[in-house]
This record gives sequence, structure tokens and C-alpha cells, in this order.
Amino acid sequence: MSERVEVAEAVPLPEAANKYPNPLANFSRGIGYPEWHPIDTRKQVSQLFKFGFYTTVGSYAFLYLWKRATFKIEIPASAVAFFCIAKGVQSSLANLREKNDCWDTFWGLAAANTIVLSAGFRSMPAKSKVITGVLGTSLATVIDRAYWAQSTSSPAKDVKYELGQINKDLPKQSFWDVWSRRPITQTVEELGVGRGIFKP
Repeated sequence: MSERVEVAEAVPLPEAANKYPNPLANFSRGIGYPEWHPIDTRKQVSQLFKFGFYTTVGSYAFLYLWKRATFKIEIPASAVAFFCIAKGVQSSLANLREKNDCWDTFWGLAAANTIVLSAGFRSMPAKSKVITGVLGTSLATVIDRAYWAQSTSSPAKDVKYELGQINKDLPKQSFWDVWSRRPITQTVEELGVGRGIFKP
């Protein structure tokens, strides 16, 4: 007669690799971009164009009425066109790929740089256009990826992540840890009653 042995269900251990979200790991893996949702490209570009148009016209009129002076309209017009083209291409690519990442930003900026530098700065040498476009696109893409990478890593989110991964009490907040608000109950517990905190 065989005996039946019950085996306890194995409890999975928490993942130890990259226990805390951090900007460097998020940057290398491209983590942090929000989940893709259909983007109304036309609405976003029209809002951006209206903001740039009204800002430029208002600044032009204010400067003229105040000092009877004007400025070259080509520069702000080029800036408005640049942002509208970049946003339009970026949102369109995100909708086509159904994914948010730095490649949407890269190709949006590349298209905007190519069109604006070719049409708006005709006197600029071709070599300067290429260098300016490549450096500007690359730098802005790196900044965009770094922004989203750090957006998922903060002390408060790290604490929530640890609470979800391990089953133990977290260490108390140190006095000089200014990343998040220090609980008053912890201060009272460490300093004791009195000293201007509560009446004894």
C-alpha cells in the first residue's frame, strides 16, 4: 500500500536582478515610455500650430506697438514649422507602429530638421546643415529617452516596487533623506514627547 505524500506548493522567490528601478537600467532597456494609445495627430499638430501662430503674432504686434520695432518673422515661423512637423511625424509613426519609444522621436526630429534646414536656411552650407541636423536630432533623442527613463524611477516608486517584491518591513527613513516627506510619527518616536512637538 503506497503512502500518499503531499508536497507543499513552491512559493516563487522575488526577482533579484535589477531589484530597484533606476534611470541607467531604464535608459539601456528603453523602459519608461507610456503605453501606446491611438493619438489624434491632426488635433495635436493644430493645437501646436495655433499656439505658435498666436504667440508669434502677439509678440510681433506688442513689440511694434511698444517700440515701433519689428523682428524677422522667418525665425519664429521656422520654429513653429519645426515643432509641427516633428510632432506630426512622431505621432503618425507611433500610430503606425502602435508603440511609444525613442524611434518615434528620432524620425520626427530627423524629418523636421531635414525640411526646415533645407527650406528655411538656404544660405547655410550643406555640410553645416548635415552636422546641425545629425547632432540636434541625436541629442534631442537621447534627452527624450533619458526623460522617460528617469520618470519611472523615484524614491517613492522604488519603495512601492520593493513592497511588491519582498515580504518584509522597509528600513526607516533616515533624517537626511529628503526625497520624500518624513512622517511626523517617526520624528516623534525618535525624539520623544516634548521639545516643542507635543505637550508632555
